[in-house]
Amino acid sequence: MMATAAGFLFCGFHLLNGWLLSSFEFSEHISLIYLPGFLRLAYVLLLGLAWGSVATALGGVMLLWWSHETWLIGLFNIGISASVAALAVVLMQVMLQRRLSLRKLSDLIQLAGLYALLNALSHHLMWSILDPMQLIAWPQLLYMVIGDLNGALIGALVLRGLAKHTAMVQSVRKLSETGAQAHTNDD
Repeated sequence: MMATAAGFLFCGFHLLNGWLLSSFEFSEHISLIYLPGFLRLAYVLLLGLAWGSVATALGGVMLLWWSHETWLIGLFNIGISASVAALAVVLMQVMLQRRLSLRKLSDLIQLAGLYALLNALSHHLMWSILDPMQLIAWPQLLYMVIGDLNGALIGALVLRGLAKHTAMVQSVRKLSETGAQAHTNDD
């Protein structure tokens, strides 16, 4: 249930980002400020790797309604978008040799940087193979990294503030763990 609600939030936030920040868009898939990139990271940090990825994927499927690309390319974009945040969290924890701390700005900045790089590289690799028409100009990879990084950093600062000054993060984690346990018990 929480993943579905998060999916709707992701879809709405993506559409709102495109509407409010359209002057920062380079293409349909690249904006110099992409705030939903933060939601991808927040979802895997708060809901867990699997449910956070599912939430992003559900939001991506909802966005297909507004997409101008084929279903195949749309599904590949969703797959990358839904999995890269989880991959970045896992790789970051391996590199740090510990769990990420939502209260440490340095952890969140490093995670945002790794996520932005992995997301842009993964999308561009897929586009170069399956949809070369997406490759508009040489600096677009850099623009996508900058946009994802800007969105993730803005969101990380907000999440850090919430983690430090409220119990919201702990509440969401508890809800997520309760939902995961209930789902496991149903199986």
